[in-house]
Amino acid sequence: MAGAVEHTGPRGLAGSSTAQARVAVRGFDGHQWPQLKRPLAVAAGLAAATGLVAWANPFQHHLTPPCPLHAVTGLWCPFCGGTRAVWAATHGHFGLMLHANALLPAIVVLVAWTWLDWVGRATGWWRLPIPKGRTFNIVATTVLVTFMVLRNLPGFGALAPPSVA
Repeated sequence: MAGAVEHTGPRGLAGSSTAQARVAVRGFDGHQWPQLKRPLAVAAGLAAATGLVAWANPFQHHLTPPCPLHAVTGLWCPFCGGTRAVWAATHGHFGLMLHANALLPAIVVLVAWTWLDWVGRATGWWRLPIPKGRTFNIVATTVLVTFMVLRNLPGFGALAPPSVA
């Protein structure tokens, strides 16, 4: 029957060699919620860490150990200033956030997208395309290296994070 609804279980859509469209229906029943424990635990951990950073100003206190690359060479790595950028974002200082670490918005989007895919796959409700493979690795590495080089060049001081008191 055309438009038939079929419950297919945790694997998603049922395969069909006919032209009839089959729609998988997944309920919000109790057996699906245990799969959310790990993604929700990770989200709670990230929220707690973000709350700690928002509460304890990293511009006044060192919340994390110093970057080993910066400590040894004096060069800013692509992640230097990340904690200060999170603090600035949580307080609505987006210009300061970009000054502390301009990559933070892209990192937040990638982490959120990956987490949403994890939730979808854990429950079987959806799947999101995750960037991966050789091309993604080359692009990500190029962006990180280019950002690191630029933030350490004279004339690009706006990309270097502000100092800690």
